[in-house]
Amino acid sequence: MPVPRSARRRPRCSTAPSLRSASALYAEHLLELRDDLHDFFTVLEHVTFVAQARDASVSELAAFLGVTLPTASAMVDRLLKAELVAARVSARDRRRTELEATARGVALMEQVRRGAQRELAQRLGPLTGDELACVTQALTLLQRSFPHA
Repeated sequence: MPVPRSARRRPRCSTAPSLRSASALYAEHLLELRDDLHDFFTVLEHVTFVAQARDASVSELAAFLGVTLPTASAMVDRLLKAELVAARVSARDRRRTELEATARGVALMEQVRRGAQRELAQRLGPLTGDELACVTQALTLLQRSFPHA
């Protein structure tokens, strides 16, 4: 006599996650990675601004980012704790705090720049001369369209 299907099923282990909960955990993990990546590029943008705008103030950073002064101040606190920027009182105006990128902040920017260059070289390497000329022309048009980027 054949065994009914219900009898052939293995009992579910109550401690093993179901496929649905495993996929939910994976989706949550991907969202955390996305948020971490967003945070990384946000920090990189802040450090880059500070490095390029010598003696930038927290107010100038806030204006550049389009955020309130308290928001910019909180961002600067994170950068200071990560030792990516340094703050000092201005010699010209003691009420003003000036920011500068630290060696660690500059090293982070350089590491990202080198990685981007490697990636571009790898992706653009197979292109023909005509194709590269087309890409260059397109980038020139974009640069003209976004002069402050």
